[in-house]
Amino acid sequence: SVLFLCTLFLPPLLWLALAVQMHVEPAVRSRSRSRTPRNQDADEQAICPQLQSSSPMPALLGLDFDCTITVRHFYKCMVVGLFMRKPQSHAHCPAMFAWLQQNGITDVRVPTVPDLHPMVCAVEFLAEKLGPEKFTRLIREVFLGGEERIQWLTGWLRAKKQLGVDLAIITAGVSSTVSMALDAVPEWNLLFTTDAVLDVGSCRHQVSSVIGQKALMLRD
Repeated sequence: SVLFLCTLFLPPLLWLALAVQMHVEPAVRSRSRSRTPRNQDADEQAICPQLQSSSPMPALLGLDFDCTITVRHFYKCMVVGLFMRKPQSHAHCPAMFAWLQQNGITDVRVPTVPDLHPMVCAVEFLAEKLGPEKFTRLIREVFLGGEERIQWLTGWLRAKKQLGVDLAIITAGVSSTVSMALDAVPEWNLLFTTDAVLDVGSCRHQVSSVIGQKALMLRD
């Protein structure tokens, strides 16, 4: 079963969390609508011996990346603001462009690469243009809200891990670019493993809601 917590907006951090309580129960469905449920419990325990255990079920906390872990929309700044050259298109874009100007980056024309997602083009362009040190500063200062917020968020995430909660990031953006951004936060290396950074582009579920896709991916 899935416990899907409501969207949480916590100003000024603006985080949105998807929390999923992961149970090991299989989704047992009868092939026949007339099947009697009298042996259902026994059948389920035969299929899944873990159900006989009284130990707590593992928990998985899924976090969105944009405006949840970040304070500014990473995807829209990179794709709409930078790649599409619309620096005023989103309220979060001017801060990034101002930071780039202050750090000597005035030519922000991102080259288009065939068959490569615009988000990947934009992030790789900035990573190369800025170099490792400045790119790390961009992520930490502009998108993660500075050192004080990173320290606070690190403590909050570590507290969840100490409670036995596994952590994942699931984004409507591109997981590889989120992983590139996470390189700027070595404090989180043990909190978010590379296989726990997901995006809806790989979702196998056909549902109209992006949040629904995220919840079903976390359940998987």
